[in-house]
Amino acid sequence: MNDAVELTRKPPTRLPGIPEHIQEYLLCILFHLLFPFLPLLVERIVLGHVEDKTLLLFLAVYPLSIGVSSRSRLLFGITVVICLIFSTLFGLASGKIEMSRTGSQIGYICLLAVMLIHACERYNRHVADRQPFWEFG
Repeated sequence: MNDAVELTRKPPTRLPGIPEHIQEYLLCILFHLLFPFLPLLVERIVLGHVEDKTLLLFLAVYPLSIGVSSRSRLLFGITVVICLIFSTLFGLASGKIEMSRTGSQIGYICLLAVMLIHACERYNRHVADRQPFWEFG
């Protein structure tokens, strides 16, 4: 009798998963836009703040790495200029010239702008165009 009941019972309904194109986009955001901030987060936790030199070095390298992975020539050009400016400022800070509060605020604004533009570009690439972030296989 138990076998008859088992044969007529419906299988449990599956919970919907996250669509592949949304997973690709979220992976991109995680690895391109958030993971590189880990050293800054650790410094913030350990020291209670982020040193100006660390921020300047990050601002010199991070936007350029975003620009290189972009399909937009304009974003690439902008990130090269940002890289040159903050590389120069890093060199000055290494020579004991202090960065003003305005300088760090401009840095954060540049960083935020690059991240937002890149997040929109990657949305189009991974969600609208359904291009995979990583092709495993």
